[in-house]
Amino acid sequence: MADWAEREAALLSEISNLSVALDAVRAGGIDAVMMPGPEGENLYALTSTDLPYRVLVEEMGEGAATFSEHGTILYANQRFADLVAHDRAQLMGQHLTDLIQTPEATVLRELLATASGTTSHQELTLLHPDGSSTPVLASVTGLHLDANTVVRCLIVADLTDVMSARQEAQAGEAALRATVDSLLDPHVRLEAVRDDSGQITDFVYVDANPAACAYNHLDYQDLVGRRLLDLQPGNMGTGLLDQYRQVVETGEPLVLDDIVYAQELMGGEERRYDVRAARVGDGLTYTWRDVTERHAAAKWLAESQEHYRLLAENASDVVMRLGPDRRYEWVSGSVADVLGWAADDLLGHVIDEFIHPDDLALFEHLVFDTSAEDTAATEFRFRRSDGSYRWVACHASLKVDEEGTPVALVGGLVDIEARKQMEAQEKDRLETLERFQRLTVGRELKMIELKKEIEHLREFTSANRSDPGHQDET
Repeated sequence: MADWAEREAALLSEISNLSVALDAVRAGGIDAVMMPGPEGENLYALTSTDLPYRVLVEEMGEGAATFSEHGTILYANQRFADLVAHDRAQLMGQHLTDLIQTPEATVLRELLATASGTTSHQELTLLHPDGSSTPVLASVTGLHLDANTVVRCLIVADLTDVMSARQEAQAGEAALRATVDSLLDPHVRLEAVRDDSGQITDFVYVDANPAACAYNHLDYQDLVGRRLLDLQPGNMGTGLLDQYRQVVETGEPLVLDDIVYAQELMGGEERRYDVRAARVGDGLTYTWRDVTERHAAAKWLAESQEHYRLLAENASDVVMRLGPDRRYEWVSGSVADVLGWAADDLLGHVIDEFIHPDDLALFEHLVFDTSAEDTAATEFRFRRSDGSYRWVACHASLKVDEEGTPVALVGGLVDIEARKQMEAQEKDRLETLERFQRLTVGRELKMIELKKEIEHLREFTSANRSDPGHQDET
């Protein structure tokens, strides 16, 4: 009896467990069941095991399709149908060549020849019924389903955004290339040459604009590929190579102005350069400008300015610049010797303040007659620092800007006080001579008249003496 009770209890327990398992299967809580068999435990799936993969392929963001080794479409997901703008059901049985551009037929044949177990990648353009198209990246993998069945799996990714970005990048690169090529300054790109330890030992030319080729007296194909130290070994001894290394190693741009370099390309002639360099990858972009002539011109200008300054400061005449309002903007230091004023005493003052009131009209007439082409001159009295006036000769010309607007009156003052004194003395002497001459001439005229009277009396007396009647009457 005890055995039957134990067997009954075990059977009821097994029935209970089976009931729980059946309820779980009905509720969908079990995907598979492990059952013992002759050769061990077996797994029995309650649903198809490829369902998750089917859902994955159907919902993926890329187009997916399978086709035969001859190119006939066997399956396509909805994304693939969208990329070719076709009805999905109509795609089955179509040939892939109907969906691509004719020039890409060779590319498609290469994809169809993909061997089993390998994957090939190519860019294709999928055609739409309306004539538009979609660029894609096609990845094809060959599969052997069995000994007699070979299929190809195709995955296509939309490259529309990638192609747009690529075209923008190409347009930007073309614009940059055109800009670099149009530069008047030489511009090159140098790639670092490293030894086994990774140290930069040289640079090689990888690109150059026309100005760089012309400056180096080499064609593009002859310049690109050459090493920097082969063409210009002086970069090593001058320390320039170390500075280029620093640009690559640190990323800090290089700015050098007016450096001196014995240019090997010009027989060792010393030239002056402005240099700019910046890191690009494992190299640098390098631009230079030959400023030898600019340096010589600046030196000549500085020397000329110094010469003119010395001339103006040491000249016996006064050199001046007046603004449009006739105020002193600059005056040479010689004004102290000529007129007793320090140059700073005159700056900002109107020249009219120093001209004798009786002579102001003469200066205004000079200003009226002055032009950019002609120089006008006049003379007037200029007030000295002690209050006295001194005669000066003034010559001036008008300075105008690019639009012809007067910006300054430039000229000079010459001390003519001594000449004026001599002229005054000469004038007094002439006036004295004129008075003396008038007195002398008057006396001579009176003497002549007196002589005439005396002569007349003599003649009259003689006549009376020779007339007898006149004597008788007497």
